[in-house]
Amino acid sequence: MALQRMPGARTLLGPLPYLVPSSGFQSNFMTSNGNETYIIGRMRTSDGNSHTIDTTGSSAIGWRNNGVVFSSGTTVLNVGLAAVDTTNGSPGRPVNSAGSTTFDVKCAHTTATTTPPNNAWTTSVPTTGSKTIADGDLVAFAVQYSALGGSDFCQVSYGRAASNNSVLFPYAGTFNGSFSGVQGSVPGIIVVFNDGAIGYFDASDVVSVYNNQNWNNTSGTKEFGQLYQMPFPMKVVGIYAYMSGTGDLNFNVYSDPLGTPVAQVSHAYTNKISVTTGNPAWIYDYFPTPYQVAANQPIGAVIQPSTSTNVQLYYKTIANAAHRASDPWGTSGYGISRSSGAFANTNSSLDHYYAGLIVNAYDDAVGGGGGGGGGSYGVIG
Repeated sequence: MALQRMPGARTLLGPLPYLVPSSGFQSNFMTSNGNETYIIGRMRTSDGNSHTIDTTGSSAIGWRNNGVVFSSGTTVLNVGLAAVDTTNGSPGRPVNSAGSTTFDVKCAHTTATTTPPNNAWTTSVPTTGSKTIADGDLVAFAVQYSALGGSDFCQVSYGRAASNNSVLFPYAGTFNGSFSGVQGSVPGIIVVFNDGAIGYFDASDVVSVYNNQNWNNTSGTKEFGQLYQMPFPMKVVGIYAYMSGTGDLNFNVYSDPLGTPVAQVSHAYTNKISVTTGNPAWIYDYFPTPYQVAANQPIGAVIQPSTSTNVQLYYKTIANAAHRASDPWGTSGYGISRSSGAFANTNSSLDHYYAGLIVNAYDDAVGGGGGGGGGSYGVIG
């Protein structure tokens, strides 16, 4: 077996490179009966097999709201999954009757049953229906009022891409008398099937809370980053991260970060070469010498400030460690930090830093020489 260089010379293994964590959530403010927020995309399953969500076992749908009032006593908010209408549109939409979604499985939230928490990750346990989903199926997630009383409202959240033109599919949409798509939207829901398997939309970013870490080389904790442990050999040629700040720093790749960390790469970066130091954005930086990683070897993609001036690294908190199934680092990855010695899990596998690996070679499982490439890169994850 041999490492083969990727066409295009490099790929990204980590967070989606068009996310804008510093802008927080987008949301649709639903204030009228029949209002709906929906997401359409290809749903992946955690093991690649078909699974069913219904009213039994572990079945649940996780989603984020940016605010909800649920006090009238008459409101019914339906949260569920449906088939996608492939005849009408664009924009795409769930299968519906005059705008009312035809749910295959749903939770009907009422004040007599369960009400969503305000401005928080929400778990909706189905009260009716059943839907079997194969890996890669086209699926619609929807939140829609079938009754709305008083001054009740709900803001359904989803992620934000760098521009309206950066993502056309998957996407969020709304219904308020007519269907409308939201360009530049990023899905962020979780489906838990009745057997405990996880479902999520491809090209999604599942988030409960966005946050950022500000620190420098005089701070108590000196380094923050993300743990990766991939099931294949690869050659790491750089790190990319969503960050800001005026301080200089080192991009470090550590072997054995949880045991006896060794900085296999420590690459100095100065913000004097950046386009700006004020606004958070993605940094992509390459190492003079690549580092070859073995299959299943844990490594840390780590940021270390080198001066007393702050740097800022963005991260997300997820509601449940099982939601890591939707992330490129999978259930073996999590945020790490240290003052000295071994790195530690920063928050019981719930915090994840927007720091990824730039990779230019993977094992071919056969052997032979490496190849060259053109001038573009792909995203893995």
